[in-house]
Amino acid sequence: MDREQVLASIAQARALIRAVQAEADNPAIVQCLRFADQQLHWAQWNLGAAEALLPELEPVFDTQP
Repeated sequence: MDREQVLASIAQARALIRAVQAEADNPAIVQCLRFADQQLHWAQWNLGAAEALLPELEPVFDTQP
């Protein structure tokens, strides 16, 4: 898998995490998903693709089709 494929896969995973997080009603699950998103953000950052230093500052893209 090349760099672009890895970045695309990470972006898909983050979109899925954010969609589930938006629907979750358990604060503990929401926090776990936030941490997962943060780790994926740092993976993007290490690959040179993250847009902001903090994931909370990145633009949120609509995950609805």
